[in-house]
Amino acid sequence: MSEHCVFCGHKHLISTNTRYIYQKNERMLVVEHVPCLECTFCGEHYFDAVVLERIENDYQAIADQQKQPQRIMQVAVEEFSSLAL
Repeated sequence: MSEHCVFCGHKHLISTNTRYIYQKNERMLVVEHVPCLECTFCGEHYFDAVVLERIENDYQAIADQQKQPQRIMQVAVEEFSSLAL
């Protein structure tokens, strides 16, 4: 992985955990406590390919009903054009 943030150029990335939202078509999987590198300046997150592959495989197992998610949450959806000024 890079030694600096490719978004802002800052050189200090820290290891942390974050929430990752995987979306495919109209379906989503929210994954908590995902390991990543985070830029301490702009907040950009960087994930290892192995981590993302694991998330994608888990999503597919849930979509194929081979696995049950730990919990299901309701999400509100809005069009930007309909938001109040």
